[in-house]
Amino acid sequence: MSKKNIFISPLALSFWLPLLVMLGYFIYRGMAPFGTNSILTVDLGQQYIDQFAAFKHTLLSHPSSFFYSFSNALGGDMMSEWAYYLMSPFNLIYLVVPILHLPAAILIVTVLKFGAAGLSMAYLLQRLQLQKGHYITLFAINYALSGWFIANDLNLLWLDAAILLPLLILQIEQLFKHPSYWRYATILGLTIISNYYIAYMIVIFITVYFIWRMTWPNQIQPRWQILKRFVFGSLTGGALSAWLVLPTYYQLKLGKAQYNSDWSLKFDNNPLKLLLKLIPGSFDFNQMQTGQANFYVSAFILIVLLTFFTTKSLHWVVKLGGITILILLFLATTWAPLTLLFHGFQYPVWYPYRFSFIISFFMIYLAALSWHPTWRPKLSTILLFLTALVSFTVYALTMDQKIAYIDQQSVAIFVSLFLLTLTQFMFKQNQRLWLPLLLFITTLSLTANVVLSLNRFSYLTNTEYQNSISSLKTADKTLKKDKSWYRVAQTFQRTRGDSMMLDYYGGSHFSSALPKTTPNFFGNFGQPDGDNYVVYSNGSLLSDALLGMKYVVTPSSQDSGRAGDPSTHLIGYRPDIAHYILKSHAGTSNVLKNPYALPIAFAANSRALKTTMLRNNPLENQGNLWRDLSGDTTTPISTENFQQSIGHNVNAPTAITGAVLTKLNQDKPAQLELRFTPTTNDSYYLTLGSGLPIKDFDLLINGKIITQFSSYRHTVLVNLVTQAKNKPQTVTVRFKNTQSLVLNNFTLYRVNNSQFKKNEQNLKQHQIKMTKRNERLITGKITTTKQQQLIMTTIPDAPGWRVTLDGKAVSPRKVANYFIAVNTTPGKHIIQFKYTPPLFWPGLSMTLLAILSLVLTLIIKKTLARKRSA
Repeated sequence: MSKKNIFISPLALSFWLPLLVMLGYFIYRGMAPFGTNSILTVDLGQQYIDQFAAFKHTLLSHPSSFFYSFSNALGGDMMSEWAYYLMSPFNLIYLVVPILHLPAAILIVTVLKFGAAGLSMAYLLQRLQLQKGHYITLFAINYALSGWFIANDLNLLWLDAAILLPLLILQIEQLFKHPSYWRYATILGLTIISNYYIAYMIVIFITVYFIWRMTWPNQIQPRWQILKRFVFGSLTGGALSAWLVLPTYYQLKLGKAQYNSDWSLKFDNNPLKLLLKLIPGSFDFNQMQTGQANFYVSAFILIVLLTFFTTKSLHWVVKLGGITILILLFLATTWAPLTLLFHGFQYPVWYPYRFSFIISFFMIYLAALSWHPTWRPKLSTILLFLTALVSFTVYALTMDQKIAYIDQQSVAIFVSLFLLTLTQFMFKQNQRLWLPLLLFITTLSLTANVVLSLNRFSYLTNTEYQNSISSLKTADKTLKKDKSWYRVAQTFQRTRGDSMMLDYYGGSHFSSALPKTTPNFFGNFGQPDGDNYVVYSNGSLLSDALLGMKYVVTPSSQDSGRAGDPSTHLIGYRPDIAHYILKSHAGTSNVLKNPYALPIAFAANSRALKTTMLRNNPLENQGNLWRDLSGDTTTPISTENFQQSIGHNVNAPTAITGAVLTKLNQDKPAQLELRFTPTTNDSYYLTLGSGLPIKDFDLLINGKIITQFSSYRHTVLVNLVTQAKNKPQTVTVRFKNTQSLVLNNFTLYRVNNSQFKKNEQNLKQHQIKMTKRNERLITGKITTTKQQQLIMTTIPDAPGWRVTLDGKAVSPRKVANYFIAVNTTPGKHIIQFKYTPPLFWPGLSMTLLAILSLVLTLIIKKTLARKRSA
C-alpha cells in the first residue's frame, strides 16, 4: 500500500482522525504511558481492568478458566463473563503487556477502537457509494466521535459491536444485490460474539432497517428471495454464535434475568431535554448514572440531515420509513416500553440508553444517503435554521440553571460552531479550501465535545494503581509458594476483582453475570452483596475456616498514607486474625496463614443437609452450619449483652436491638456508647442490619473507627475484639448524616473458641487428597465414616457440575442452599467434580453445523460457477 492509502486516503483519515483526537486528549490529561495519570475511571478502573487481567491469565496460564474459575467469588461460570466482557480481538494486546502497565495498554486499545469505528463507517459509505473522496471522512468521524462513543469510552466491551454495525448494514445491503448471505451471517455472528448485549440492540435495529429497505420501490430482485436470504443469514449468524450465546443465556436465567423491571406506559424523561444533548459537553457523572441518551453529532450532520427530508431524489416511501425509524429510536430514549425492549426488558444500572449509538449512526447514514456536495441552502432554509437556532439557544439558556451538564460557555460554543458550519454552505464549493475548512470545523466540533465531556471526570493516578498492584503482588509471591488448594481473604482491596487481577482464589467479585444464589449466600453469611457484586470483607473465624480462607492479606504499617497504600483501601476490621500465623511481612502488606482453614472437600455429618439458612441472622447461620457439619449438639455461638449504654445528645435505650435513637439537639453532635467487659478470651462480633446504613453513622471500638465496606443490603457481621478477657470495651455509634438511627439487628455475639477449634480438628480428620485438578476439574481420594458420611465441599452448586463417586455418576445434594455435597457410605472413595457450562455442547454443535453449511454452500456455488464458465 502507498503512503497515501495508509495516511491520507479517505479511509485512512477516517481511522486516524478519531484516533488522534482521542490520543491527543489522553496526552493532554497526562495519562499513562504519557504521564502520571491513568485512563482508569468508574467501571473501567473498578471492574473491567480485572477482567482484562483474567483474560491474560487464562490464555497464558490456565485455559480451563475460560469455562470456570474459583477467582469468580467463591467459584462461578466464566463463559458468560467472557461473552460479556472479554471477546474483543483487541484484548490480545494485553497478552504482551505486564499487569503493572495494563492502564497504558487499555489506552492504546481505546484509541484503536475509536479509529476502527471511523474506518468501518467510512468503508460502508465508500462501498455503497453514498459519498465520495474525503467527504466520506467528514461523515465517518462523526460516528466514531459521536456522543455515545465519548460517553462510553470507558465501556470498552461495548465498542466492538458498534464498530461492526456499519459492516453489518453493508452486508444487509448486499443481500439486495447478490444471491449470497454468508458474509452477512459471518458479520452478524461476530457482532453477537463480540458482545451479545449490544448485539441484541443491533439486531432489533437491523430488523427494522431491513423491513424499511424492503419497502423501497424498484427492487432489482424479487422480495421473497431477499427475505429468504435475510432469514437464513440471520439464523446462520445466530447459530455461528450459539457455542457462546446458549451457555450465556442459561447463566443469565440464573442471575440477571431473575431481576425484573416494572412495566408501564410512562415517559421516563422529558423528550424536549433530548435537544440539549446536541450541545458539546452535555454529559457528566449524574448523566452517567441516570441521564438521557447520548447521540451528539457535529453541526454539519444536523444541517445536511435536512436534505433527507427535502431531496427529490428519494421516493416518499423511503423518506417516510426513515423518518419513522428515527422517531422510534428517539422515542425509545424516553418512552418506557421501547426503552425496556431495547435493554432486554430491564432498566440498565448506570449508563442509560445504551443503544443510542444507533441514533447517531442512522442520522449520519440518512444524511450521507441524501446530501450532495453541490447542495446549497436557499434563503428560506437559512432563515429556518437561524430561527431554530435562536429558539434552541433561548431554551438552552433558560435550562442553564436547572441542568448541570450545560452552561453558557457550552451553549456559546454550540452556537458558534453551528453558525460557522452554516456559513460554509453560503459559499460556493472550492475543493481545495472548502472541504478542508469544513473538515476542520467538524473535527473542532467533535473535539469540543470530547474535551468538555471527559474533563468532568477524575481518573485514578497511574502511581496509585501501580502501588496498589505492587502491594498485592508482594503478597502474591508468598501465596504462590503454596501449591495446595486454598482461598485468600483480604482486609483491604483495590477492587472487588483483586483475585482476578492477581490470579488467586478470593471471595469477592463484581460482574453483571453473577448468579443470584451467590449474593443470596453472601447475605446469609453476613457479607456485603448486591445484584452484581459480593464482597468477602466481614469474615469470622467460622466463615474463614469453612470457606477455606487459608490466607489473609492485610496492610502493614510501612509507607502509610502513600498513594495506593493498602491502608487507604480498607474494607473490614479483623481483630480475630490475631489467632493466625504471620507468614510474610514485606512491602506494604502482610500475609497471615489461617491454621484452621478447611480444604475444598472434607467428610462431615449428614445433618448439614437439613441446616436452614435464617434471614438476616448471619452468625447464627454460621454457627448452625458449623454445628451440623461437625455433628456437635450445640452451636459455638452465643448471644451476649451490653452492660451499659450512655447517650451523648441522644436517648440511652435499655433494650439495644431495634432501639430508635434520636438527636436531642439537632445542631450538636450525637453518639451512643455501649459498654461490655468480655469474660473470656473468645472472639466477639456485632451484627448490623440493613436498616442501619453505614453512610449514616461511624462505628467505633474503644475510640477507633471500624472501617466497613460502603454498603450492605442484608445484616452484616462485624469483628469487635478477641483475647480481651476482663478488659472493658466501648462500642460507639456516632451520628454522621442523619438526625435519627434505628439499631436494626444490632446484636452482640461471642464465638466459643475452644469449641470452634475442637470442631475444626474433627472436620479435618478426613479431607480430600487431590490427585488431579484444574479450574473446572477436581479429582481426589477421601474417606468417610459412619459419623461423617457426607462429602462436604465449598464448591458453589450450579447446573453444569457433574459428580462421579467411585466411577459412577451421582446426584449431588445442596448444603446451605449453596454448596455441593455428596452422601456416601462409609469407606474409601474416589470422587470427581467436573464442570461443563450448560448448553455448551448443543451450542457448539449448532455452530459447527452452521460453519459446515456455509462451507458447503460456498463450495457448491464455486463448482456451479466453474461449470457455467466452462
